[in-house]
Amino acid sequence: MNIIELKDAIIKKELKNFYVFVGEEIGIINIYLNQISKVLGLPITRVDSVLDIWETLSTPSMFGSSTNLYAIRGDDDFIKEEKAYNSFDKVIGKNTVILIYTKLDSRLKFSKHFEDRIVKFEPLAHSVLCSYIKKESGLSDAHVEELSNKVNGSYDLAMLEIDKLRCSSIQDKDKAFRQFVDSGVIGDLQETDVFKFTDAVCRRDKVASVKIANQLISNNVSSINILGTLYNSMKTVLLIQVCENKDICGTTGLDNRQVYFNKKYAHGKYQSGELVSAVRFIAKTIEGIKNGYIDDRYATMYALVHII
Repeated sequence: MNIIELKDAIIKKELKNFYVFVGEEIGIINIYLNQISKVLGLPITRVDSVLDIWETLSTPSMFGSSTNLYAIRGDDDFIKEEKAYNSFDKVIGKNTVILIYTKLDSRLKFSKHFEDRIVKFEPLAHSVLCSYIKKESGLSDAHVEELSNKVNGSYDLAMLEIDKLRCSSIQDKDKAFRQFVDSGVIGDLQETDVFKFTDAVCRRDKVASVKIANQLISNNVSSINILGTLYNSMKTVLLIQVCENKDICGTTGLDNRQVYFNKKYAHGKYQSGELVSAVRFIAKTIEGIKNGYIDDRYATMYALVHII
């Protein structure tokens, strides 16, 4: 099944109750998940595995069968259980289940069995990505083109860069973009390492955090860039962790992409009070760099020592 066929099914409201989404651009996949959610009139419930919902699916309550929309990321065990996935159509009932994989071997029995349910999400065409960037950022065409090139055509990386622009106090987004690019906040060559640093800190891996921080500092990566990315993640983790409602996006105002990337850190290595302290400290540190009373060269380590 291709994306055009999926679009057609969404428009005609003729959706199947089980799909397998395959692709690296989780942001694009989330757009389609949201469209399916709207058509079905059901919130997206994210669970870790098919096993977590098997009993709910297969055991109708006294009020009848459940009707939910489940999204499950990377359940490698399910695709190995031939008996389970062969009977899944009978078990699923009135529910809709969408499995999501970054990659899926087409030679697997699972892939062949669900060939008509697998939707492959290929990288966006350049013109399509630019239209998304334009819509989300409001940048001029020249800056849209520049940002597209800096993220090497990745929708997810483009949205992360646009998140930085949204946090800027500069109202003119083109001016903010130019300033961020010139200062290395956007499109830095060590962008991947900045995300690795954030991942290590959110996992409270002290050794990895210090090691990656030293690498970033030695490569002259701006602390505003490093700490800005960390601030966004830790603030998101805090919101997810303290949210008691299953509808995290509706309650917190976060989008599905933010929840997807950060949910794995929630209820993990940090208590909520520690996250509050960390977010406040990072914000004060960034403010200190901008006001000139904290040296950018030492700010990352200064914040890191406080956090971990």
